[in-house]
Amino acid sequence: MDKGNWNALLLSWEIRPGVVVVLLAVAITYIRGWWRLNRRGLEHFSARRLASFLAGLTAILIALQSPLDTLSDLSLQVHMVQHLLLMIVAPPLLLIGFPLFPLMAGLPKSFRKEWIVPFAQWRLLRQIGDVILHPVATWTTFVTVLWSWHTPQLYELALRAEGWHRIEHVMFLSASVLFWWPVLRPYPWQARTSRWTLVPYLFAAGVQGTALAGILTFSGRLLYAHYQDAPNIWGLSPLADQALAGAVMWVPMSLVILIALVFVVREAIGGEAKTRRMRSTPHSVVRVPIRKSQAQSVLARLWLERRVRLTLRSAVFILFTLVVIDGFTGPQVSSINLAGVLPWVHWRGILVLTLLLGANFFCGVCPFTSLRSLIRRWWQPTHSWPKRLKTKWLAVLALVVFFWSYEAFSLWDRPFATAAIALGFLIVAASTQATFKDAPFCKYVCPIGQFNFVQSLASPQQVSVVDRDVCSGCRTKDCLAGNANSSGCELSLLLPQKLGNMDCTMCMDCADACPHSNVTLLSLPRTEDISGDSPRSGIGRFQDRPDLTAIFALLLFAALVNAAWMTSPMIALEDHIVRWFGIGRTPITTFGMIFGLVAIPACVLWACGRISQIGSPNDHSAWANVRRFMPAMIPLGFGMWLAHYSFHLATSADSAWIAVRRFIGDWFGTEQSIGTVGCMCGRADSITWLLPLELSFLGFGLFLTVVTSVRIASRDFDSPRPTMVALMPWCGLAVLYYAACVWVLLQPMQMRGAAMAGM
Repeated sequence: MDKGNWNALLLSWEIRPGVVVVLLAVAITYIRGWWRLNRRGLEHFSARRLASFLAGLTAILIALQSPLDTLSDLSLQVHMVQHLLLMIVAPPLLLIGFPLFPLMAGLPKSFRKEWIVPFAQWRLLRQIGDVILHPVATWTTFVTVLWSWHTPQLYELALRAEGWHRIEHVMFLSASVLFWWPVLRPYPWQARTSRWTLVPYLFAAGVQGTALAGILTFSGRLLYAHYQDAPNIWGLSPLADQALAGAVMWVPMSLVILIALVFVVREAIGGEAKTRRMRSTPHSVVRVPIRKSQAQSVLARLWLERRVRLTLRSAVFILFTLVVIDGFTGPQVSSINLAGVLPWVHWRGILVLTLLLGANFFCGVCPFTSLRSLIRRWWQPTHSWPKRLKTKWLAVLALVVFFWSYEAFSLWDRPFATAAIALGFLIVAASTQATFKDAPFCKYVCPIGQFNFVQSLASPQQVSVVDRDVCSGCRTKDCLAGNANSSGCELSLLLPQKLGNMDCTMCMDCADACPHSNVTLLSLPRTEDISGDSPRSGIGRFQDRPDLTAIFALLLFAALVNAAWMTSPMIALEDHIVRWFGIGRTPITTFGMIFGLVAIPACVLWACGRISQIGSPNDHSAWANVRRFMPAMIPLGFGMWLAHYSFHLATSADSAWIAVRRFIGDWFGTEQSIGTVGCMCGRADSITWLLPLELSFLGFGLFLTVVTSVRIASRDFDSPRPTMVALMPWCGLAVLYYAACVWVLLQPMQMRGAAMAGM
């Protein structure tokens, strides 16, 4: 576009008398009322309130009368800026100005007395207002208006008809004022709900906004046909303009919601600091005796039955054996081999869902756990695990090696290698269990166990006691030491002092050994457990364990790196780098894993820890702050693991049946048709509920992470300011991580474990 056209556009202010008159009348009324209230010395009506309200009116004027309105027909980006002014800029500014009293005070006295006061005293009207301004109603209205007007049908209607365009703007502004009302609570309105309820309120708004922005940004087709033939002022293609419009919506909306969230949390901390201090033990809720019949769910009662556990362990061991056999002897095509689909698609997907709903059940039925019990029947080792190795550093190394080898050697596509690794694990586990007392392999070595331990911290289920008073009177401590019925806990967890699921394999040997039948599965608040700093039996305090911090951080960043590595952009980037340097894929993968899992996380976490030192009255080093806040990141990382593995489970679910039929046909000589190749792979874009489910997992993880971070920050401080200083970098990290994960989930992903292994 030439300079003359640019000047013409920039000067194209469409001054509509109706809009200007309304805004000017509102401004004069507010100024008049504010002046009267300010002269009375009322502290609620300072100059800051006046400036904020007038700035809100100015934002509306710019959105509706400036060249933005003209350019919105030519560029979706500009149209999005116009909408953001009406939705996230003007409404908060207007409400910060506390407009109710100034606008009423600015009206003529006779009008106010005859019309305003009678309506304000009408009880039914106040009740209707309470319903309209309830957070559920305001959130629903906001989301409905936002999504409705961004559907292609209504959006195109607004572009074609000027009247509908004005209605769209009025609805955006009105719905947004309602949305921000419970957040900013303009005086003298009194909220009837806790400030903490606005945390999920804002998070849910952020999630749906991210979803809409993601659709615009990453859609492969033009959603609004109007812009196909419109002359784009930036010289971009219509699809590129649409993608940038999504980014324009995404970044400012996320930033404003984050600022609002910090504002809400700060007010909540300041108003309820004493009640939210976390110095007491986080499990005080379970100290009240309860009847065992009330404590146990059906799942808990089944899991307490030894016969049920033995049956499940036997079944899993048989399945493990079949996977190893097929990996060694079956066709080396991952999509039709048990070793290619069961471990990498189905087991991982079912594992994370089980960790979410029922904690660490898979360790309870693990073949290695079964092997330990079998060895103990005939052999009692006498050696103790070396004291220097009683940390998680071996497991950290094993996890890094696993994530690296998974990508470097494409383990998902190598059934023979998968079977060899599984058999090797079994041999190492058997050797360790036969040589050393207790269960050092599970506690200090097994990388799968560490993954389960950490992620199950976000699960509501845990092995616990029913009545702590019973434990206080117990002298034998059979749950730990064991007896004739059971070996007790070989991971050195004394149940009355056990908090959470860390290091608990849920083998239930403690329940078998308890002479009082006082052990069961309970549902407990996860955020309180993760945020608590009480000493844990067999573990100590999280913040005193740098090895645990390393595992927490590794699994957090591995969730993002592991998923990102199989997206189309990352695969294309890797191929480009390989061609550029000409040194092969393995070195590139090695360097990428070192940076993605070790170097970058260390720098990012140190920076967050260092920033949280600023203004903190406590003498915490940067790494001490990292150790304090790292447990709060567990739910967010777990949300990404859930989203990632549920994707593969949903899109490749039928591959297990195909592999089983092929296995039966090979071993029993029967003809088993495995169908067409196409049925082995579901397309993600054809499963309409999959992306919303993934975003829900991720959004809920972000919500739990921020709530837990708030609890950790408020644990050591009595006043809001240092609490917010310590909290801000970790909330910022969580939001950035969340945004990166959303980007990954919106990319085409490699269909590993399916016959059609393309994009």
